[in-house]
Amino acid sequence: MARSAAFAAVAGVFGLFMLALLHLAAVVWLAEDHGELRAVLYVAAADAVIAGLFLLVARRNKYRRVADEALEIRRDSLRMVRHSSPVNEVTNLVPWRGLAVGLAGRVGVGIGRKLLFAVFALIFGRRRRRR
Repeated sequence: MARSAAFAAVAGVFGLFMLALLHLAAVVWLAEDHGELRAVLYVAAADAVIAGLFLLVARRNKYRRVADEALEIRRDSLRMVRHSSPVNEVTNLVPWRGLAVGLAGRVGVGIGRKLLFAVFALIFGRRRRRR
């Protein structure tokens, strides 16, 4: 893996030198007719145009709108799941929901304490008997 990365780096360096030599050749060729300063400016302007084209291609993302829409749909669905639950929907059908929940809470607390006490008694009672 490291060997192929090293070869890729060497190829990149050679490509960079090739581009520099092509620029130098273009400047020398244009300098014969237009002078050195204009030749350098022409090559720099051509580089700016090419860089601008690559920048436009890089910034143009045809999937961006689709991705934004998918993200918005995902956020909406998560928001809907958070704000609605099946239990809430079922309890909204019962007209006396407040009374039913209040009674269940009072009865449930009493039963819960008794069950918890019974479970602890069974667990700790058996341990004491075994010793």
